[in-house]
Formats: sequence, structure tokens, C-alpha cells
Amino acid sequence: SGTFDGGNNCFVLMNTFVEACINLPAVSVCDTLRTELTRQGFVEGVKQFVLKGIPSSPPPWSAALMSKSTSSRCNESEEEKKEILEKNWKLFYEREGIQTAFKILLGLCTDHSPTQLEISKDTSGKINFLTACHWIESTSDNISADITTNGVGIWAETLLDSLNCDDRLKLQIEELRKTTRSRKKEIADARRSKALVGMSAFGPLAGSLFETSKKIEGNELRQMSAESMNDVIPVNESRDGSAGSLNMNVRLTSPEGGKDKDLSKSSATKDTSSTSAKKLANNSIKPSWLLEMEAMEDEAGLTCAVCQEGQTFQPKELLGIYAYMKKVSIPQSMGGFRGSIDGTLLLLSLPNQLPESLSESTYLNDKWYIPARSAAASIRMTTHGSTTLTSANSSSAPSSNRPSHFIVTVTAGNAIHCSCHAKARSADKNHPKAPKSEWEGAALRNSRVSCNVILPIVSSKNSKVPILAMENSLAEHRACVSNILGFRPKSMLWTVLHDIRLLMLRISYQESLNADCGGGSLSSNTALIFYSLFMADMFRRDAEHDAPDTVQHAVELSSGFLAASNILDAPDHKVDNAHARRLHAAFAEAAPMASITCILFYNSKSDDRSVDGKGLKVKEDVTHPHENKRWSINRESFLCGLLQLAGRRHALGIHKSGCESSKISGFTSQMQSGLLDDWGMSKDEAAASSLLGIVTRRKSMTEDHVKKTMNNY
Repeated sequence: SGTFDGGNNCFVLMNTFVEACINLPAVSVCDTLRTELTRQGFVEGVKQFVLKGIPSSPPPWSAALMSKSTSSRCNESEEEKKEILEKNWKLFYEREGIQTAFKILLGLCTDHSPTQLEISKDTSGKINFLTACHWIESTSDNISADITTNGVGIWAETLLDSLNCDDRLKLQIEELRKTTRSRKKEIADARRSKALVGMSAFGPLAGSLFETSKKIEGNELRQMSAESMNDVIPVNESRDGSAGSLNMNVRLTSPEGGKDKDLSKSSATKDTSSTSAKKLANNSIKPSWLLEMEAMEDEAGLTCAVCQEGQTFQPKELLGIYAYMKKVSIPQSMGGFRGSIDGTLLLLSLPNQLPESLSESTYLNDKWYIPARSAAASIRMTTHGSTTLTSANSSSAPSSNRPSHFIVTVTAGNAIHCSCHAKARSADKNHPKAPKSEWEGAALRNSRVSCNVILPIVSSKNSKVPILAMENSLAEHRACVSNILGFRPKSMLWTVLHDIRLLMLRISYQESLNADCGGGSLSSNTALIFYSLFMADMFRRDAEHDAPDTVQHAVELSSGFLAASNILDAPDHKVDNAHARRLHAAFAEAAPMASITCILFYNSKSDDRSVDGKGLKVKEDVTHPHENKRWSINRESFLCGLLQLAGRRHALGIHKSGCESSKISGFTSQMQSGLLDDWGMSKDEAAASSLLGIVTRRKSMTEDHVKKTMNNY
């Protein structure tokens, strides 16, 4: 209760209420407010505000909303009505508060069936609210009449899409949209027919025959007499020097009215012999080239920026994606410790034996713990493994500013055949007037977005591509990576996996993905993740013979992660020593890479791959699910690790991916010491008690998940 001096407090309260309605979350507590607002008539009032002043006919410049009879009439009175209707719609769109009204309705009806039904009620008697919303969503700006919709259409479309709690309501909206789509198709067909008449090789007279033949029904043709059918009189025979043409009138007499119909036809031949009208009617009106084009299969998926063909018409040509790749250097203190993020430290930190409470779990021991320990034994003998252990045991490792070098890739999603790119590169180089470098010309084909590499799309779908072409493209990609890094990477498999991880981090931090190359959207870069996964799988197959230890590390990383998850959740796991704290930190750091490798190697789409080494199908049961289902069964465990990584990065003051274009700045030195203690980043002995509290809270949060997981095995 307060005084409203000068109306300022009223404005503040009203604005607060409006913002609350717009951003009202879809929870049961807020549903009570939604129900009360509906009962008090607030929703109906907002509806009437939207419908106030709206014309009773759709916008005349949106032809798809007009009926066929209305759009075909064109006289002075209709033109005057059209001008008046345009003025009324212009006044409607110029009203203030329409967008806010749609936002309020959208916020109130989200996942709330009573409010949605109230919005769909027809109470005005003048025009249905759903019909009005459909008119608004289907209308764009009318530049010629200086009418601007001010972005109201997108809000009307979003509101209609959100009305999904009732099947009858969804059907009603779909019927409205279906009618408009059908009308659009009719208009498109009419324009197509008109264009085909102009494209005909026989000139405008053939178009006349085409238009007239559509008016002649089959019943009329059968009723025509033989005499009138053969009444073909050649007239106006003329020829010019450029192309021969012969004009003739075909007179068809209808027995019903006795009226003659003159049909003009153009022929490229010199044969003036008479032909029956019946034969002309039965022949195909469409030219052969049009029939051939209509019989062609539509191209699906990505198409080449040069030849506009993809895997449908050129299945033996390898497609690639224009991309921009750059080198980034991330200090170890900012999440760049390679040994932690690739799971090496996690595998090396696994205990020598499982806790006693987990010793009876044969599935955990055989499928996760033993393979992970085997991979750790192989890693321990490598230079990377020994370096990781030395850095982890060093007291200065957590605050080390020594950088690790990675590559990050972004794309605008434009594809090109590798062969087409080679031809275009040669043409750009040898251009007589304006020669261009390889990537200057590529940027023009890439919608003027900078690029410096072609990412080959290698998967099972392009099995018809020659192996040599695929290997050459991968070799060129490897050379580009080496040039950008300044050195040859030891493993292309891990280089691509780190690239995927950093791209996901950039997306999660909502960083601008087009800042580097001047283009590229979230959707195109999300698709890039899948293309990179396909390429990582190819590099994994190549490394199985040359570097089996590297492949074993990548394949068994998810095994070690799941084993560590169960070990950390075990009731008899000791958390008051340095080894336990290191395992806890390594578990969080390896979560993104473990998730990526699990999706890549243990995420089969069907059960057909559930076979053993001899090709025999493995018999599964509830207690022994097949390993190809590892990701779908254990996604909660990976989510738990990702959440812990978010907390760890926040504790370390890391609030970005480290891939931004500007110089990487140091993290804030003033941070809560308790958070560092929780992650074992301090030598203080009091860290053990703080860590014990976090592990206890983690156990309580994931107790139900652990029970379900252990019951499955």
C-alpha cells in the first residue's frame, strides 16, 4: 500500500506486472496466477485489445489469404475497396502495444491448457482471434503502400505454435495454415504455367493452344463430329529469314452451341498436312524437355556451391565444407591442461582396486574398470602419460601459465565438391584480368565468408566415393592443420576431438561464432559438430594400425569415466587424501571429452550392431545391456560430470572458452578460497573436510541415479 504520486508508481507497478506476465515460468505455482487472470477476464481483455480496429478482411497484398473469386475480380470499385482496406491495415499495424499484447498472451498460455482454450474462444462475433493471428503471421511488409508490420507477424506465429495442449485446437490451427498453403500452391502453379507458355519453343501461339486446350474437356472432345474435327484450314503462311514458322487456324465446331473455336498453333516443320483435333488433344501438351526435368529426382541435403549438385546426382564426388580454422593457445590455469581434458589424468588416477562395496559388481569390473586400467597401463608408458603425472604432482601445476595449443573451426555451412574447388582454384589463379588466390576465390563462393580449409564430409553415406579421393582430402586437411598450428600434430584423432570440445564450449558460453570469419550461424556450426565426428571416426580407423594406444585411450575414456563415477559415489570411498582429490578434479575435467568419445564409439542407433567378434548376435538382458547403448543408458552420469566441470571452472574464475579473438587475459586472483579447497587446489589440510562436504552433497543428489544404474547391471 502506498501513494502513487504523479503516476510514476502506477507506471512502475504496471510495467512490473506486464513483465511478470511475459516471463511467467511454466510451473504449478504460476499456473494459479494464470487461472485467476483468466477467471478475472484479463486474457479476454488482452484479446480484445489485439482485435481492436482489425479489418474484417485479410490484407489485400497477401494473395494467399484471399479467395480465388476475390483475387480474380479487378474493377474500379474493387480497387477502391482495396485502397480502403490497405489504409485500415496500416492503421492497425501502427497501433502501439500490439507486440506487448502478443507477448503477454504467449507468456500466460505456455503449457497451460485453460488459458489456451480461453484464447481460442470466439467471443467477438466479428472475426475469430485464431483467424486474425493467422492473417497476421502470413502477412509481410507492403513496401509499395508504405505498410510495415513492425515484427508483429513472428509473435502471432509463435503464439499459434504455443497453442498445443488441445488436439482439436491444434487441428483447427493446422486447417487454417493448410488452406493458405493450398492457395499458395494454386498461385504458384498459375505463375508456373504462365512462365512455361513464355518459355515454349513454339512461341506465343503454342501458349494460346495450351490455354485453350485446358478449357476443352474430354466429354466435349468425344461429342465433336468427325467433320469438325478434321476442319483444319491453313492461313497466313509466312516465313522469315531467322526461323521458319507456319501459322494455321484449327477450327473446332461444338455441336452444343454451334460456335467455332479458332486455335492458333505454331509448327517448326514444313508439313502442312491436316491433323485431327482429337490427336492434338491426346498428345502431351508439355514439351519433352519439361517432362524430362519433372522426372528428375530432387537433390536432397548439401549441394556444391559451384555445380549445385550433391550426393544424389554426384555420389562419387566427395563433398567438403568451407570452414575457417585458427590456432588458439590456452594456459593450463585457464582449462588448457591437455592431460586433464583428454582424460589421461583420470585414467591414471583410478585406484588399484575397486572399493569393497563395488567388488561384487561384475559388470562394472569387466566392462569399465578393467578396460580403463588397461588403457591407463598403456598410457603410463608414453611420454604424454609421464608428463601428465609429473605436471599433476607438481605443486605449481594448477597455477601454470604454460599454454597448450589447439585449433578451433567454424563454418557458414556452404559445401563444395573437392574436385570443383580444385577447378575453381585453377581458374582463379589463371584469370587473365583479376587473378585471385585460392581462398580469396573460395570466400566469394562461401557467401563472402572468410575460409582457409575444406572439411571433408566422410561417412557411410558416401560409400561410392573412391578411397583415394577420400585419403587425399584427409591428407590435405592434415596439411592445413599443420600449417596453422606451426607443427605436425602427433594425433589427428585427438586434434579433431579437441576441436569439437572447444566448439561446444564456445556454444555453451554463448560466444559469437562469426567473429573470426565474418559469418556462420549456430545451426551451421552445430552441423559442423556432426561432420567433425564423422572425420574423427575416420582418423580413428586410420590410427588403429599405426597408433593402437591412442585409439585405446579414446575408446576406453568413457569406461574410465563411468568407473570413476561409481567409485566417487561409493560409500566406502576415502576422500581425505591427495589421490582422491586428484581423481575428483580429473573426473570433472574429463567430462566433456568422455561424453564426446562415448557418443562417438558407444551410441549405436540400432541393435543390429550388438554382435560379438565372431559376427554372432549377442543375447542381451536387463542386467547386461550391450555396450553400444552405453551413452543412452548412462547420460545422467555424464551430465553429473559436466555440472561439476561448470562448478570447477567457476571456482577457478574461468568464464569463457579461451577461444576468443582478443588476447587471453589472466583470471581474477581474488576468489573464494573455499571453492579452491573444494577442488584440491590448496595445500591447506582443511581442504579435506570441505571436499568431504561436497562429496556428501553430491551423493545425496545422485543417490537415486546410482541405485537405478547399479540395478540395471
